[in-house]
Amino acid sequence: MGVNPYNKYIKQYQTNNITTATPEKLMLMLLDGAVQFLQKAKTANEEKKLQERSTNLEGARKIIRELMRTIDLENGNDVSKQLFRLYNKMAMKLIKANVSRNASLVEEVIEDLTNIRWGFQKAIEIQSGVVTVEQVMKEQVEAQAENPTQEGGQDAE
Repeated sequence: MGVNPYNKYIKQYQTNNITTATPEKLMLMLLDGAVQFLQKAKTANEEKKLQERSTNLEGARKIIRELMRTIDLENGNDVSKQLFRLYNKMAMKLIKANVSRNASLVEEVIEDLTNIRWGFQKAIEIQSGVVTVEQVMKEQVEAQAENPTQEGGQDAE
């Protein structure tokens, strides 16, 4: 099999996509990237590909550490501090998941990242006027009614 002749164009598109992205879009891309790494780690774990699992868990952990670096703890509010602690907890879970090969820890981090991404996406939509706070709250209440075990994106600890 030869090299895909379009690889350089794909790489250029991806580079342009990143360099022209807003900070908000970059944040969503990082969250998506971390979840993709974790999905690959889960698959590698199921297939007993330990090195691949480890590499993907480390990729997700590096993204989470980068997200932690973006938080201004000096000037931040309580939400910033809680988010920092949540990211730190996720990074620790990934280390533990790698050592113990515990897939449920990986699943917990995927759920946390998905909830953070949802909240961040909704904050962007509210800020840009796409939706109102009331609409988002109504959407969350409806989602909780459909799935009463879900915590609605809040960290229970």
